[in-house]
Amino acid sequence: MAEFDLDSEMRAFIDSYLQVSSLSTATSIEQQRNDYEAVLRHFRYPHPPGLTCEDDHINGRHGDIPVRRYRLGQGNDAALILFVHGGGFILGSLESHDDICAEFCAMTGYDLVSVDYRLSPEHYHPTHLDDVEDAFHALGHDNTILLGVSAGGTLCAALCHRAAASSHRPAGQVLVYPALGGDCFELASYRENSQAPLLSTADIRFYRGVRCAGGTLPLDDPEFYPLLADDFRHAPPSIAISADIDPLRDDARLYVEKLRSAGVEAEWINEPGMVHDYLRARHVSRAAGAAFARIGEAIERLANAAPLTG
Repeated sequence: MAEFDLDSEMRAFIDSYLQVSSLSTATSIEQQRNDYEAVLRHFRYPHPPGLTCEDDHINGRHGDIPVRRYRLGQGNDAALILFVHGGGFILGSLESHDDICAEFCAMTGYDLVSVDYRLSPEHYHPTHLDDVEDAFHALGHDNTILLGVSAGGTLCAALCHRAAASSHRPAGQVLVYPALGGDCFELASYRENSQAPLLSTADIRFYRGVRCAGGTLPLDDPEFYPLLADDFRHAPPSIAISADIDPLRDDARLYVEKLRSAGVEAEWINEPGMVHDYLRARHVSRAAGAAFARIGEAIERLANAAPLTG
């Protein structure tokens, strides 16, 4: 890790993470899922006081979609956060980001719903997006802020593209280290951070392949890679947040550039010294904790339709 500009707290987080699991994409899907479960158990924290959660399901076109509803106190329905987890489309569940969801709910005061979309390789693109879309429409809130992390960011941006012609559209989206298709554009971050801790460029190529039936990449499909879209005019106000030491860093930058060129309010926030999955470091790294708080602030700004800069 010497070649990357990491402070001592982030280095300690990465060391602890890798002691629990390497999360190597060279192992089987089953082993990767077991390793991911070990990571989330290691970095899991109690829910904030006053918060309740309830498991439920939504009827989707592919069957039931598990969801988890979070509420602080009596709740605040001025906005609804729809959370879409990461995990390379092969990992993740209602449990994988449970404490993270709880803290975003408590931080903002808004009700939050986490959606447990179907995973690959049992299910292929676009089933993941279908589940997220079905959950979004079933919830039916007029001021829904999408909050997508990594692969979840892919799905949020893809949902905004798919919903362009719909009468019910997201009010805003916050994308945290999203994977948007930057590997199709020869972006610098894929070279500079090709061996970054916790996510490498080779990992990204593995995840994109396993997401598709037969490994055939639909590189003309903006629902697969939102950066490939021809028209960005109908996206909602968006805040894309990247980790500086992450191959995906420039996906967020380029996406915001494309949105702004299309006249959409959008802002890019790049977090220096952060690596992929830094949300799990929020209680052991002061810098990660501050970055986590900025995500909450981003949600608040979109929920209140505040003007964006940047």
